Amino acid sequence: MFHVQSALAYSGFVAALVLLTASQSRGLAIISVLAAGLEVLTQLNLLRLQVAHLHLGLVLGIALAVPALIIWFKATTKAAITAAALAAFIGLVQVMAYALPRA
Repeated sequence: MFHVQSALAYSGFVAALVLLTASQSRGLAIISVLAAGLEVLTQLNLLRLQVAHLHLGLVLGIALAVPALIIWFKATTKAAITAAALAAFIGLVQVMAYALPRA
């Protein structure tokens, strides 16, 4: 079944891959790709990680958003700016989805 969380994970992964190819900051982009890739694997139920008292989705959202924000402010090309903005936005939406209480 396809959910909004899955769509966020897949588009975050694509944005992180574009960021890796378009950015000058390869180290930060690799962190974003790894975080987005782990999120996709958890959405596909191929990977299950548990950390005591911490939701993995929250950690992966932060790991996607923070490097993307840093790259966004340093980027000079259109592709890098767009990919970084999209990855940062998706990471922040994931953080908000996991951090806010459910009604």
